[in-house]
Amino acid sequence: MKCDLHIHTRHSQRSAEWLLRQLDFPDSVTDPRKLYSLLRQAGMDAVTFTDHNAIDGCLEIADLPGTFISEEVTVYFPEDRCKVHVLVWGITESQHREISSLRRNIYEFQSWLAQERIAHAVAHPLYRVQQHFERAHLEKLLLLFRHFEGLNGLRDVMFSQTFQFLLGKLTPSLMEEMSARHGLIPTHPEPWKKVLLGGSDDHGGLFPASAWTEVQAETIPGMLDAIWQGRCTAAGRGGTPLALSHSLYNTIYFYCKDRFVKKPNPGTNLIEKAFSRFMEGHDPTEFTMMEKIGFVTQGILSGKIFELAKPGNASLWKELTDYIGKPDLKQILNEETAGVEEPERRAFLMANIIANQLAFRFFERCVREFSSGNPIEGMQSISALVPMVAMLGPYIYAFQSQTPKRRWLESLCMDVVGELPPFLQNTKRAWATDTLDDVNGVATTIREMTSAGAHAGVDLEVLTCTSHPHDHGIPVHNFHPIGQFALPEYELQKLSFPPVLQILDYIQRENFSEVIISTPGPTGLASLLAAKMLGLKTSGIYHTDFPQYVRILTDDGFLETLTWNFMHWFYAQLDLVYVNSEHYSRCWIERGIPADKIRILPRGLDLKLFRPDRRDAQFWRSRGLQNGDMGALYVGRISKEKDLEDIVRIERKIKSAGGGVRFLFVGDGPFRAELEAALPGGIFTGYLEGEVLAQAYASADMFVFPSTTDTFGNVILEAMASGLPCVVSDMGGPSELVVDGETGFVVRAHDIAGFTQAIKKLAAQESLRTHMSQAARHAVSSRNWDRAFQAFWCR
Repeated sequence: MKCDLHIHTRHSQRSAEWLLRQLDFPDSVTDPRKLYSLLRQAGMDAVTFTDHNAIDGCLEIADLPGTFISEEVTVYFPEDRCKVHVLVWGITESQHREISSLRRNIYEFQSWLAQERIAHAVAHPLYRVQQHFERAHLEKLLLLFRHFEGLNGLRDVMFSQTFQFLLGKLTPSLMEEMSARHGLIPTHPEPWKKVLLGGSDDHGGLFPASAWTEVQAETIPGMLDAIWQGRCTAAGRGGTPLALSHSLYNTIYFYCKDRFVKKPNPGTNLIEKAFSRFMEGHDPTEFTMMEKIGFVTQGILSGKIFELAKPGNASLWKELTDYIGKPDLKQILNEETAGVEEPERRAFLMANIIANQLAFRFFERCVREFSSGNPIEGMQSISALVPMVAMLGPYIYAFQSQTPKRRWLESLCMDVVGELPPFLQNTKRAWATDTLDDVNGVATTIREMTSAGAHAGVDLEVLTCTSHPHDHGIPVHNFHPIGQFALPEYELQKLSFPPVLQILDYIQRENFSEVIISTPGPTGLASLLAAKMLGLKTSGIYHTDFPQYVRILTDDGFLETLTWNFMHWFYAQLDLVYVNSEHYSRCWIERGIPADKIRILPRGLDLKLFRPDRRDAQFWRSRGLQNGDMGALYVGRISKEKDLEDIVRIERKIKSAGGGVRFLFVGDGPFRAELEAALPGGIFTGYLEGEVLAQAYASADMFVFPSTTDTFGNVILEAMASGLPCVVSDMGGPSELVVDGETGFVVRAHDIAGFTQAIKKLAAQESLRTHMSQAARHAVSSRNWDRAFQAFWCR
């Protein structure tokens, strides 16, 4: 016989879900007789309902064949009021009344069940009905009960897998230790052997019999006796967050329909049909010709169509329908859902696409208002996103509350049995970034580290969001952006607006153990949200000194303070924060980040690419450098926050003293045109990469880097590996890479005279340049990306 031993009807009035309780929604709206038919059609030989602390649903079908009375009982540990759910089957109405008086004390309740010989099991044992359910509660349950729900069709399958692993590791000695620890004698013989059952835990009438229990019996009494004796098995499949959210949508919709819609009309019929199509995973605005004729006919007969035609009735539904009906959006919907069979996943993809498109419109408006100096209007635009978040509430809630918190499960396994199941031993990590294809130190570090990880055979994948992804030969999952926007005051830097819930869904499905976040931009924020909701370990890297960038670009102390506050909030959420230098380690400690959370990020270098023997005398000569002039090289983004205006002042001071030094620039950026105009003698190449970039380094005579905002300075290492003495500012990460007087000069920030003196000294003394060149190469000779990656990965 087959029976779904865990399923709900509209008589589960008080929801077990926090979200529905706060909104005064019931736990289910499913009609008992309709559900009975669905279960029978699904092949269930016997039918029962397990409503929360209620048997009314069972009583409604008591006249139908193959039924019996059951319920899901909320039971409490009297010592701390922690509650658990226990399924009881085959009870009478009088026993139900007795249960209502006993359920406040789990010990008395269990004793009574045993005395009455009532078949029962602990429901979803690792799903925490309350957050203070901990190891002690689980161990007490193992001592008290023999039967457990081993397969739940609503809760994530990892709950079932972890619980089954724990049961497989129980031994007589472990049970003796638990008994001594809690002062509880096991209530059944051989307490290390447990019985597992299955049920769908369906609340919305969408997935009945997705999981069930099979028993060798021919009658219901025989089935219940076999369950009591432990002769039963669980079958079916576990749940997913999407299945739960789908069920929540169904419950909320029909509850609102029954409560607030008194008379049907063309508008409500249209919405009902659209909702039905959405739940089936189809485009909610595509109707057949006969359906359209039916809507119009009903409207004419009821007279409601004339009200709908009034100009004042241009509803949000109509605007949304008009938007969804656009051909380009329909094409996107078709492309994204092609080949997807599960209705709940098709609905999820469609809901996300539509919500993301509308949300980006409001976000773009916000950015425009902020860029125009209208922050109040910008905040008003953002506030329009609140209803959008509410519409997606079931998805957000399902991922946040229903997915297993990996670290809690890991801790529980180690505490109870001292080891982890194989599926929790993985070290698969996601590395999220808003910049992967750009030419900057952040992107270079991610690409090189991930490449070293691939060579080492570790499970590491980069998550990014860009319209035109490049193939870097590393594991990358790219999310197609909803749109792109330029940063205010920095129009050349584009950021992508990511599909937030799809990132959450992907991280959950791929079973990552940790999320590494390189950038606090939209993709980084979405990944942080996902990691927090899924209970994953998080690490972040403070690559860029954004507050200083804001100060330099806007000259606005208020915006700089806002940026600091945001950065502090962002990095305070992380378990580990990697910085690029001791200077920034001290900065973050002073700003309140605990010292034990901060690490120095190991950095590597491609010594085969960047080396002195790539020097080519004609490289810069062919680009305008004259014989007799020294080439002072700068490599990096050409923007104001790099303090390149200092080079203009330095060049003028050198020129007034007789010249002999030409400044060379590799890179591009928003300040380039202005800098070229201010330095007519400068040589600008734009972006270079690979061997051409390596030649540019090695063919110069020195490296000049006045930036005070760099947290590290990959270009400093590349210059040193190429044999260039470096002249850097004493503010930021570069000052920790250069040994003053040995591999170059460290000059006080913005000290034009000091920079000028150091450059002139290097230009005039060939022996000094030679000595520093050799010392610079030697100083970085032990750096490589493989070693850096191992130090980072095996922390």
